[in-house]
Amino acid sequence: MATITFPVPSTTTSRFAVAAESVPQDLVDLLRRSKPAPFHAHIAGRLGSPQLQVTREDLTCLRWDPGRVKAARPEDRQAALAFNDAAEFAVVTAFAPVTDQPRGVQVARSAAYAIAEAIGGITADLVTGHILSPSTMERTRFVLSDHWLGDVLPPYRANGHCTAAEPELDPEGVNGCACVRLRTRGLRRFGLPEVQISDVACPHDLAALNVLRTTARRLLTDHWSWLATGPAARTRTIAADLHLAQSDFNDFWGTTRRVHITPPAPFGVHLSLLTPRLLTVAPPADFDGTINDWLWSDTLPLGMYDLLESPADPFPSAA
Repeated sequence: MATITFPVPSTTTSRFAVAAESVPQDLVDLLRRSKPAPFHAHIAGRLGSPQLQVTREDLTCLRWDPGRVKAARPEDRQAALAFNDAAEFAVVTAFAPVTDQPRGVQVARSAAYAIAEAIGGITADLVTGHILSPSTMERTRFVLSDHWLGDVLPPYRANGHCTAAEPELDPEGVNGCACVRLRTRGLRRFGLPEVQISDVACPHDLAALNVLRTTARRLLTDHWSWLATGPAARTRTIAADLHLAQSDFNDFWGTTRRVHITPPAPFGVHLSLLTPRLLTVAPPADFDGTINDWLWSDTLPLGMYDLLESPADPFPSAA
């Protein structure tokens, strides 16, 4: 059985920023006085420790570029422009043991949301580089689809530059181009390498995105199970071949509702270690065809061909 080995950090860092017209000097006091919400007690208990630090920064002392923060969705573009032009920021940093995840990053993002609500600010995730949708409350249950991966589709057809045929009109269109490369940005904060899929033809971008999402969710589930055993090693070896199921896809969205009359069998993916911090996803070695043949075939769960967003199951919000 083929395997791959990657390093596992003992600690990870995650950062969030809130841009506003005026950011108060005493952010710790602001957070302590914020209204009760999920994670409020965790915020109060961690403030001032490496697990939760808040600082006020302006353009004279920034070590990061607000202009690199982008909108993941069209509706966030105005907020992104305002963030890019801001002069004052509240920065929330969580430097925590990898075994503290996902609680550590949930507490940190909850703190960022609390600051944004108090000062009328715009929140961004500095790991993914994306503006976060306005929110006043962090989920207590971890759902990977809650903007943790920085997973977005590139401009379709490379902004009109790609002229490959559509597969429905021309069979050769299945492999008509290789414009699409997708990569997660966010798994590293959980102690995992990022995941990439490439050489994908434009018509299969959504299927490729959902394969990437499903793979990420499965890797994360298995990783947390491994961390729960208290391993002493700072490396981890996993099978290069994964068998993913509809349940892995549902787990990404945090839902149990997507039940098909004839659910497909589990489908396989093959992982390769491109760098110690980056895994690539491809079809199984025994698949007879290209990555686009694989994405266009009927081997994937049904929703992976057309599902871009899906709400998670409702659940109690109490911490």
